[in-house]
Amino acid sequence: MILAGDEIKKLISLGRLSIDPLRSDTVRENGLDLRIGREYAIYAYEGAAIRPCDLAEGEARRHFRIVKDAEEIAIPPRNFVLLTTEEYVKMPNDVVGLANLRSTLARYGLVIPPTVVDAGFEGNITIEVVNESPNTIVLKPGLRFLHLILVKTEGTAKYLGTYLGQRGVTPPKGLEGEC
Repeated sequence: MILAGDEIKKLISLGRLSIDPLRSDTVRENGLDLRIGREYAIYAYEGAAIRPCDLAEGEARRHFRIVKDAEEIAIPPRNFVLLTTEEYVKMPNDVVGLANLRSTLARYGLVIPPTVVDAGFEGNITIEVVNESPNTIVLKPGLRFLHLILVKTEGTAKYLGTYLGQRGVTPPKGLEGEC
C-alpha cells in the first residue's frame, strides 16, 4: 500500500518517521520530495578498470573524489555522480521508500537506477544520478530532486547494513568476499 500525504504526516506527528530538516513542501500527495545536499562524489579517474569484487570495504571509496560545500554540481554527459539528500531520514520498521527522480529532472536526461530505502534505515540518502544526455547538467544544492514513495510492509524489518547512519555522500563499499 502506497502512503498518501495525510498518512505520511501521521507517521511524522507520531514520531515514527523523521525528516530533518522538514520543510513545508517535503510531504507531497503520495510521497516525500527530498533536496540535494551540499556534498557529492564523482569518479576520481577516467578509463580505470574498477573491480568491485577485488576491493575491501573501504578501498572502493578511493576511486571517488568527494566535493564538500558545493555551490553547483556539474554532471558531465554520459556520466554520473553520487548525490546525497540534505535531509537526514529515519524510516519506520514497517515502511520502505522507493526512490524516483522528479520527472522534471528526468526530462533533461537525468535518471536514477531503481533504489530502495529499506525499512528501519536512517541517514542521509546517497543516490546515483546518471546523465544520459549529450550535455553537462548543472544542479544546485537545495533543489528538490528525489521523490520517495513510501510503501507499508507486511511485518517489520530493521536495516542493519553498512550504510546505516551515513552522513553526507557515501561512495560504494568494496565487494571483496561477496563474489
